[in-house]
Amino acid sequence: METCATLNDEQPLGKTEFGEQLYKLGGFPPIKIRLPDELNDPPNNSESKDELISRINQLIIRLSQWESKVDHINPNYKVQHGGFGWLNAREWLDLVYMHFRHHLRQKSELEQRLAK
Repeated sequence: METCATLNDEQPLGKTEFGEQLYKLGGFPPIKIRLPDELNDPPNNSESKDELISRINQLIIRLSQWESKVDHINPNYKVQHGGFGWLNAREWLDLVYMHFRHHLRQKSELEQRLAK
C-alpha cells in the first residue's frame, strides 16, 4: 500500500490467474497451500507473547490509517506480488485481511485439534 502511494507510473498488467481466483473468492480456500521452498522460510519464534501483541496492535493502527487512504490512490499504481500478480493499494489492503482470516482459521483448527 505504502509503495503504491509513492508511484507515479501506471501499471497496465494485472493479477495472475490464481490472484484473480483469490480475489473472486474473497479469501484463501480452506485447504493446505504449499509455498515454493524459496518462499517457505520457517517462522521466527524468538519474540515474547507481549512483543507479538504489541506488534499486532501497531499493525492494527497502521491498517486503520491506510483504510481511509487506499481508495484515493490511483488504482493503476501497482506493485507486483510474487504469486498474485500486480496489485494496487486496495488489493494489498484486502490481501492483508484475507491473510489474517486465513491464519485465524488455522488457529481455530489447531485449537479444535488440541481440545480433543
